[in-house]
Amino acid sequence: MKIRLIVASLVVGLLGVTGAQASAAQTTSLATPYRESSLTGLKNVKQVAKGKTVTLDLVLKTRNANKLTSTALAVNTPGNSQFQQFLTPSTFRSKFGQSASTTKRLTTYFKARHLKVVTFNDGLVMQLKGSAAAIDATFATKLKTASYHGKKLQYSKKTPRLPKNVAQPIEAVIGITNLVKLTGLSEPGSTASDGPTADGAPKNFLSQYHATDLAANNQGQGQTIGIISFSKVKTADITHFWSEEGVATSANRISVKSTGGMNVWGNVDPGNAETSLDVEQAGALAPKAKIRVYTASLSDVGWINAFASAFGENKASTLSLSWGLSEGVLQSLSKYHLLTPLYGSIMSTLLSQGATQGVSTFAASGDSGAYGEELAANGDVNEGIYANFPASNPWVTATGGTTLPFSGDLQNGNHVTVKQERTWGGDALFNAYHRDPDFFKENSDAMDTLQSGSGGGISTLYGTPKYQQGVSGVNTYNARQYLSASGLPRLNPKLIQGHQSGRNFPDVVADADPLTGYDSYTSSDGWQVIGGTSVVAPQFAAMTALMNGSRTHRMGLWNPQLYALAQTSESPFTQLDATTNNSNLFYVGQPGKTYNQAAGLGTVNFDELAHVFQ
Repeated sequence: MKIRLIVASLVVGLLGVTGAQASAAQTTSLATPYRESSLTGLKNVKQVAKGKTVTLDLVLKTRNANKLTSTALAVNTPGNSQFQQFLTPSTFRSKFGQSASTTKRLTTYFKARHLKVVTFNDGLVMQLKGSAAAIDATFATKLKTASYHGKKLQYSKKTPRLPKNVAQPIEAVIGITNLVKLTGLSEPGSTASDGPTADGAPKNFLSQYHATDLAANNQGQGQTIGIISFSKVKTADITHFWSEEGVATSANRISVKSTGGMNVWGNVDPGNAETSLDVEQAGALAPKAKIRVYTASLSDVGWINAFASAFGENKASTLSLSWGLSEGVLQSLSKYHLLTPLYGSIMSTLLSQGATQGVSTFAASGDSGAYGEELAANGDVNEGIYANFPASNPWVTATGGTTLPFSGDLQNGNHVTVKQERTWGGDALFNAYHRDPDFFKENSDAMDTLQSGSGGGISTLYGTPKYQQGVSGVNTYNARQYLSASGLPRLNPKLIQGHQSGRNFPDVVADADPLTGYDSYTSSDGWQVIGGTSVVAPQFAAMTALMNGSRTHRMGLWNPQLYALAQTSESPFTQLDATTNNSNLFYVGQPGKTYNQAAGLGTVNFDELAHVFQ
């Protein structure tokens, strides 16, 4: 299954916003970049129906924000005096969130204006829900909808405003404006099967990555794996998969938490394939762990609420996310005055909260190689070399993909051989393409496979985190331009070398190629062998549950220890550092260096990792 790539609804950044009841002199606001006068080409403009329910998030200012990064690193770094002194949600709030008296004061204010209010445990997020009429009256807005370059847009004609004393602790209001475009990275494909396959069994992950001893002694007992999802949960499909794969388990392992928000303009995955895949994989590898699915709307509010709920509950010691957003899209929305840049920092604050609490969060790195989308001023979608968010965030462990050794024939009879595990990239099929290009040009699935690969690169949104600084290969790169400007394969492109500063990702890799993939089942699609880096994220979350089962402390954020271990004689990694037959369609290995943007630190020997991870 591909990592789901979305453009969520937009963020309204505020220093403060004002109620219609106060005079302009008593109110404060921040000029929103998407007022009606700033937008061109609007069509079919309509006022939002007064009775329509609107859901917003108030994001409150982080107290002691300058200490949040250092605390998140300290509790996850061996040798630090604060190592493994993980915070609870209440201690996190006492250090970094707004006080109960502040949120109570805000609650009283907004309830008096006919809005329902829910405050999350971190003291940083409050959800407001009410009619469009109540939102307009409270924020002095005038909500409208329009067609904007073919996309549905909700926006405020007027700048949001609140009384100064109400606005003071508020950093942003999320959800007043939204521009929705649901899209995806290239679908890596799947193969139908009659049932479970020998090669696609989840347990093969254990033998491939040396986790059999670990799994023999720990099955995730006493642990909860969290799955962040924007699609439905169909428990019967998941339990059928487990039963057929020989996993002795039951439906009572699974619980679902609806985290609020609302789907914007129907922007939601209509099926349950992604959630089924994630829960099936995680639950099969950690058969005694509980699975907690945090379902959310596919919107900016939904993203925030899902993570705020998971970290606020603090039940899950590890989280998996198989959805992402191109940093190129974030840049475009900001460039064309459709998005404040606050959203990336808001999500980073939330994810750092998880790190302070010892939650191990994994995010799929993407399925279109080093490429991501950007939006042009006229609404067109282009592709370039872009990182994927939130895999590019320093507070998650980004999971990329590999291809396992295999030998077989394509539908046109062309033979393909991969002799050893390598970074997952469509260039493995380029020789077959050049022998018979018409087959690929006439077969969209085959062409998509050529243009698929493990996400990886260097972020322009986040700086190089401390744990990556000084690691050989970080911020330098080897690359080959395997795709032409039209997206067609190039044979034997020359090696490019360069350097760029930022958060480098992925951190780790495992099999994600659909040609060497894993079993999946849904009642709508039946049995399939499927791939994508969204398979890998829940697998790593499951391995965390296995290791946590015999530990007195949670593993926490893996990254500080991973990068330190990779530079020692106790490294649990097998590096994939070749400059040929080892690409994600752009980045390749850096021989002799610890890290490369195609395969991260490499594949993991989990029995060794469990032994050396403190």
